[in-house]
Amino acid sequence: MIVFKHAIMKSLLLQFLFIIISLNVYSWNKTAIETEDRNIKIFLDCDDCNSSFFIRHLTFVDLVRDAKLADVHIFVTKQKTASNGVEYIMDFIGMNQYSDLQYKLKTISPQNETDILKWKRLLKIINIGLLPYLSRTPDIDKVHIKHDFVSSPLKKETCNPWNYWIYHVELGSEFEGEESEKDYSLNSAFKAYRITDVLKFKSKLSYDLDKETYKDDDEIIKSKKEEAEFNARLIYSLNPRWSAGVFCKVSTSSYMNYNLASYIGLAIEYNIFPWDKSDNKVFTIAYHFRSNYFNYEQLTIFDKMEEFKTSESLEISLLLRQPWGEIENTLECSHYMNDFSKNRLSLESDISINVSKGLSFFTELDAELVHDQLYLPAGENTREEILLQQTKLATNFEISGEIGIRFTFGSTNNNIVNQRL
Repeated sequence: MIVFKHAIMKSLLLQFLFIIISLNVYSWNKTAIETEDRNIKIFLDCDDCNSSFFIRHLTFVDLVRDAKLADVHIFVTKQKTASNGVEYIMDFIGMNQYSDLQYKLKTISPQNETDILKWKRLLKIINIGLLPYLSRTPDIDKVHIKHDFVSSPLKKETCNPWNYWIYHVELGSEFEGEESEKDYSLNSAFKAYRITDVLKFKSKLSYDLDKETYKDDDEIIKSKKEEAEFNARLIYSLNPRWSAGVFCKVSTSSYMNYNLASYIGLAIEYNIFPWDKSDNKVFTIAYHFRSNYFNYEQLTIFDKMEEFKTSESLEISLLLRQPWGEIENTLECSHYMNDFSKNRLSLESDISINVSKGLSFFTELDAELVHDQLYLPAGENTREEILLQQTKLATNFEISGEIGIRFTFGSTNNNIVNQRL
């Protein structure tokens, strides 16, 4: 009987301790939740932002996983600068009680800036951008501002010793080998460009070589593809929406049966949106007229070794970067002036749409209807040429694509960083 009473007392004591511990855990969680609720919730919509870095340093706010749960949606877009750097545009979108606070801040990351310096730059702009939101909370009393500006009565004039010219050199080689197969490639390029608000000049000179050797019993099969190209363009900004340009290209390609292929062309382009809005929306219509000359390595299926042709094309491009998703579509149709049946229609489409909380839908499609392969060599392609892809084959279409959904679920608010192991 005594043993039974001791067992009952022991059980009651354990239950009492469990209730006390549970109440304390609930109290801690409730306090933590109440503390979190007092913080501003932000959704950082940025492809180049390292999540752990920003979670570690943005301790005065709560980072949430869904834009619909945020007080501030920070939507970050980017575009390349003339010096091959990156301009980041941060769109601060206030929500809930902050819906009247919406503005943009910008910063430029130089070409050779490392990731950690880039993240620190972005973090600094985010901290500055959040100040107006913090000013409406009691946390503003904890903010201290420090600056290192040195006042100077004279402002030095900006000096650009290169006069906006940028040069870029690439040189690379790759080698792979085993008992029955060897592969060697060489890639090189030189780029020169100068970009201002009014004029844009870009040029590129490149040379690519790819050699492959296969050994099948006593037979040795060799493949060689060689391509060289020079292209240049000069674009003039007529006004905030209209642009005009001159284009030229000279190339040689064993794969495309070209001893020499060249053109010079004129183009005009209209952007429905002003170009100063190009960070998040571009909708252009462009018309190209070209004068082409072709000199072939082998006689073509149209019994030509060389020919001169004029062509025209119309290109429509749409680029939208918005908090609800991203759309990037380009539709181009072209044809030769002397024969409209020699034409091409191409579509490049990348779409990503945020459907609902944690769910997004994406599609990627590249498709072409091809009826302008003037360069195809006459005669039958050998088995080696087909298997080793030494020459372009006849086709009426080319298509590739991907479609899918992305779904994220779980805790929407987690500011903890743990990178152990």
